[in-house]
Amino acid sequence: MNSARWTDILIPPAASLVIKLVALTLRLNVVGREHLDRFREEGRPVLFAFWHNRLLYTCYYLRKENLTMMISKSRDGDLIARVARTFGIRSIRGSSSREGMRAISDLAHLMREGGNGGITPDGPRGPLYRMQIGALLAAKRAGVPILPVSINFSRMKVFQSWDRFRFPYPFSRAVLVFGEPFQAPPDARGEKMEALRAEAEQRLQTVTEASDRYFLK
Repeated sequence: MNSARWTDILIPPAASLVIKLVALTLRLNVVGREHLDRFREEGRPVLFAFWHNRLLYTCYYLRKENLTMMISKSRDGDLIARVARTFGIRSIRGSSSREGMRAISDLAHLMREGGNGGITPDGPRGPLYRMQIGALLAAKRAGVPILPVSINFSRMKVFQSWDRFRFPYPFSRAVLVFGEPFQAPPDARGEKMEALRAEAEQRLQTVTEASDRYFLK
């Protein structure tokens, strides 16, 4: 068995253990919980949207929300999907660069059936904090709102990757911020969709900035 194969086998369980152990030490505060609670109480599905550099612990804290993530069809995506599965998170494989429209259709179908979706709209290759149209298309087709989410930490490692990926240090404080839901009209087309995409991107960025300012108080 070659080294790449061994890596693929060993990384997901090891990463899952590290994620869980660090999570046990984090002190979490949730801001805007009422936005999530409203959909829980009404039994309505949503599409959670959060930036790629915050996906790890956002997914961890949303793992009990009947969540299915859209994850790229790549080797990195394979590892992420396997880690997600250990936390009960399902995946639909595809991205803006590979089988994206099929994945968007599958995600929309799942949300119409009552499940919650998750998407990192600037992934898998960026540009950083630039929302692709796929999140809006999936939400519009399913008739569900986008619920913007961001997470941040008081102490963390920021990696030198395209997305400036963030990983918390043990015993840090964490904040999970939910924003106002955003819904695209079912008849939106063309230039209207681009305007809606820009508005959804700004709403997600507003939530992100709120999480980033939280520990500067």
